[in-house]
Amino acid sequence: MMHIPDPREYEVAMRYFKPFVQYLRDSQRILDVASGQGHFLQILKEAGLNAEGIEVDAELCELTRSKGLKVTQGNFFEFLRSVPGGTYDGASVSHIVEHFLPVQIEELFALLHKAMKPGAPLVIITPNIANMRRAVGDFWRDPTHVRPYPISALSKLLRRTGWEVVKSDEYTDRRPSISRSITYAIRNALLGRYWVGDDLYVIARRNA
Repeated sequence: MMHIPDPREYEVAMRYFKPFVQYLRDSQRILDVASGQGHFLQILKEAGLNAEGIEVDAELCELTRSKGLKVTQGNFFEFLRSVPGGTYDGASVSHIVEHFLPVQIEELFALLHKAMKPGAPLVIITPNIANMRRAVGDFWRDPTHVRPYPISALSKLLRRTGWEVVKSDEYTDRRPSISRSITYAIRNALLGRYWVGDDLYVIARRNA
């Protein structure tokens, strides 16, 4: 069934992805791995940045191209294996790592390392399993999720493949109300720190 674009999806995507544009500001050619509907590509384009996607889903590629955005259809592992070294100087991997085993993610990071120029930034975003709502329901509701990746696991895989972690943190684009923030603080104090950011991010830099 053809996906029918909802303008609200872009509004949500703009709020979600906009804070990460800053890490790619100096990149001349950016690769968005598994670019989906092309929301982040569109945001990067509107920021004046040159970005392209790789996406396996033909329908999503068609939708992305209809917006005037550049995307290649195919398996991103195969695509990255064929890319000459140093082709890109920036990349994003959003909500992808949780769909693969550690050995596959290590390969992905190694392939991205080869495809990037020295000093290139890499933005990684993934669900935060430390968030109670994610842990008990949201994460495992998606049958294609293989396992969660906390910051410590991502950092280890990145270092093993030649990346330097420069920044990492929890993240949410939905700020709770004051009353809910107080409720979360009380729950965290009594039960442990489980009401935290929905997602987490890691900003890495390709070593020379």
